[in-house]
Amino acid sequence: MPLKSIPEPTLLTILPAPLPAPSPVVELREARIDEFLQARSLSPNSKIAYRRDLNHFLRWITIGWAAVTPRQVAQFKAHLLRIDSDTKERVLKDSSVCRILGTLKNFYGWLLKSQYISLDPTIAIELPKLVEPEAQNLDDITVEQILHAATNSSLPERNITIVSVLLHGLRASEVVNLNLEDYDGQRLNIRQAKADSKGKVPLTVQTRSRLDRYLEWRERQGHSIENGSPIFISESNRNRGKRLSYDGIYKVVKEFEKATNTSIHPHQFRHTFATNMMVQGMNPYHVMTMTRHRSSASFRRYTKAADQAAAEAAFYQTIRQDSEAIDSHNPKSI
Repeated sequence: MPLKSIPEPTLLTILPAPLPAPSPVVELREARIDEFLQARSLSPNSKIAYRRDLNHFLRWITIGWAAVTPRQVAQFKAHLLRIDSDTKERVLKDSSVCRILGTLKNFYGWLLKSQYISLDPTIAIELPKLVEPEAQNLDDITVEQILHAATNSSLPERNITIVSVLLHGLRASEVVNLNLEDYDGQRLNIRQAKADSKGKVPLTVQTRSRLDRYLEWRERQGHSIENGSPIFISESNRNRGKRLSYDGIYKVVKEFEKATNTSIHPHQFRHTFATNMMVQGMNPYHVMTMTRHRSSASFRRYTKAADQAAAEAAFYQTIRQDSEAIDSHNPKSI
């Protein structure tokens, strides 16, 4: 009996199961967020922050924006305020909860104005009361210790100039983004800043002198001195001649902790500038202009220090006047 020929094997292509199409509700929720962000004049970083806040709510509930009830928003607030079962501590700080709920309230306010909803379910939700933050300014002795340490550091020309510029209220991120054309010999032009808070910052004579000497020193070292070049550059073996990064400034500042025996952060120099200007009697509006603050609420921490200084001065003046009045009537009084 003749053998039958074995047929050639046929390879079968197994395709993965198609992914389910996105729910129309999910797509619409994301689309509304996109519209909301496009309608506001926000920096790229602010848009990311707003979307991150709203995503907390998106992950928590899956229904459409118009279907959300006030009770569900209250339950979401309780969810944000929950306590971790292991650590027995709050999962989120009050400031984070306040920010997330504030973003959600702003978003629903926009939905209502845009006539996408007829009822705002967040209107009755109260934000957590936050403790007003204190200014984390450095005292005069600590500043002197830092300046002394910078003068005696491995790169004195650069490091003392960095400290001097930070003491004019600039954020560390603004300092690293400075280019040579941003310095006109008298002031710094802040072109890249948080929340688009651009502006010009005048420099003291001493800081201008330090900055001029640093740029002269850079030129002697063979570094490029032309428009487009960063003002502050790295001198490390790996990044020599490149723009100094935020981490670079952070490391420079951290080196001064040994001299001061205290923890220091670059942002404390900004707090120090604003506090000192307020205590010395500068108009709050002008200080806000110099520091490019947009919110009077966030600026309030600096006015508190000025209020305290003024109250103490008034107290001592009152005591002195009262003492003189008492002494004039009774020389034996103490």
